[in-house]
Amino acid sequence: MAKSIDGRSASRADGFSVGSIRGKLPFRAPSSPMHTPDVSFLSRRIGSHQTRFEPPMLLVIDVIGAVSTTEAAAIKRLLYEAGERIGAPYDILADVSRMGTFDPHARAVFRHVERKYPFRRVAIAGPSFTTRAILGMLERAGRALFPQHFAYTAEFFANTEEARRWLAEPPPRA
Repeated sequence: MAKSIDGRSASRADGFSVGSIRGKLPFRAPSSPMHTPDVSFLSRRIGSHQTRFEPPMLLVIDVIGAVSTTEAAAIKRLLYEAGERIGAPYDILADVSRMGTFDPHARAVFRHVERKYPFRRVAIAGPSFTTRAILGMLERAGRALFPQHFAYTAEFFANTEEARRWLAEPPPRA
């Protein structure tokens, strides 16, 4: 059991210790020096697509084959769940070099949002001319309809190596 600064023992189910400084000021301190959220749920298959998390703050999505409406909805849920569990804006690397068709209803899933997307940068790697055009139109439409929810930077790259170099740079300051 963790000890607070004043020597009293206190712990919480969420992994944080609760105590007070000289009985006056409440504080929350991690119960372990390196508290990291469990991100294992981010490694999964959604249809033929694969997602995985790479520390410190990168969600990689390999888009393989056609994207259905059901798959788009599952990916969108995962994006929000990642934001809730990680607790900070994160980056996305979407490898679309093997992407097939993108159902128009699936596009609408990503375009129509009720709250802000929880990421800060999206690197889209390997798009064909058609994929780049579709994704570019999707993002422009979303920003026009819901500008407050599309508050992230997105860039297209020829391959994942270029995308990773861009993501390795510090993000722009708001």
